Amino acid sequence: MSLREKIRNPAQPVILYELIPPAVGASEELGEKVSLVRELDGEIDAVNIPEIREESRQGTRPTRMPERIEPRVFAQAIRKGAGVETVINRVTVHDAPSDQLRWLKETRSDYGIGNLILVGGESHSVSYPGLGVPETAALAIDEGLDLLLGGITIPSRSQEAARIRKKYERGLRFFTTQVLLDSNDIVDLIQSLDGLDVRIFLSFSPISNSKDVEFLRWLGVDVPKNVSWSIAQETGAGNAVEKSIVQAVKILTDVFENLPAHPPSLGINVEQIARRGNEPARKMLGTLGPLYRRFVSARYSISASQRQPASL
Repeated sequence: MSLREKIRNPAQPVILYELIPPAVGASEELGEKVSLVRELDGEIDAVNIPEIREESRQGTRPTRMPERIEPRVFAQAIRKGAGVETVINRVTVHDAPSDQLRWLKETRSDYGIGNLILVGGESHSVSYPGLGVPETAALAIDEGLDLLLGGITIPSRSQEAARIRKKYERGLRFFTTQVLLDSNDIVDLIQSLDGLDVRIFLSFSPISNSKDVEFLRWLGVDVPKNVSWSIAQETGAGNAVEKSIVQAVKILTDVFENLPAHPPSLGINVEQIARRGNEPARKMLGTLGPLYRRFVSARYSISASQRQPASL
């Protein structure tokens, strides 16, 4: 079953593993990441590849991020070296519409990539030269491109359910959340999407220390004060990771225990936010993956039994 078929099938669990592309010229890092994906084959359904751009809203990082290879080049290497499907992120606002259309066509025809997450600009106060996410989706659909389109959702943002519904109308069929550090906003969002035929990927990342917390903030993640305080109290990276995994289990459990009558399909997206995060991220995947699959199996087994006619 292809990733596209899995995403569109509510009873099918789907797990993404997010990997930042390696630095330009870092062949050893590229090889390590492709080997990691080979090892994860069977535990994950696809690799989610972000497009990293530094923008003014995020400020300056303490250490400069190295230039990364293009996500679709990384995707090609993964397909060739590991045989695992990919989803690549594309920031839509930086290129003129004609250049964006050319990129979309090349991505499908030349790179063989059919799963995209469209990402908008980081600030409404900036005048970007390109199109927003809904307009880019419409551009791809009007051209008849064979693409499965997704987007990003920020559960804490005002009117987020309405944003998702609008983007769904324009052709987006799945969304990945920002990294979740508590369950309040995501539970509310899932309940607000009752009846919508879309898949929401709940994103989680292990946290090893306060630097990871600051990096998540730099990425725009809403970090609750109690999370910052809790991680700051830990003296060992292992303790912090365990605490973040326990919190992720709680969030995932809260979501499934508070589903509306006709919820959107759910997936999970485990992020490896730093190179040193390899083992913590794999540990989180090893804990969340089986739990998530059990939740999906239980829900749709119950749903199927409820649809069966009573025996006479």
